[in-house]
Amino acid sequence: MSKVYLFVEINVKSGKIPEFLGPLQKHAAHMRTEDGLEVLDVFRDTQDANKLCVWEVWRDRASWDAHMENDASKAWRPVAAQYVDSETITIMDSI
Repeated sequence: MSKVYLFVEINVKSGKIPEFLGPLQKHAAHMRTEDGLEVLDVFRDTQDANKLCVWEVWRDRASWDAHMENDASKAWRPVAAQYVDSETITIMDSI
């Protein structure tokens, strides 16, 4: 089983970052309790005031898949939709 490394770029609706941070931090805190999540860091892009970046490391693909289908993730989607214009998830391999 190999680790799953994710780099997520989140383009937040203009001016919505302050409102988005509270719900995002709550969701991130919950994610940090999930089995298989090894790293979760959230960053703000210094070149784009409406972009956040998330770095995640999961023990394996099964852990990430379970996260994507759990009740907390399903509940998060409509919350995020209020604030997010787009999201890009890049899956990476370690070299």
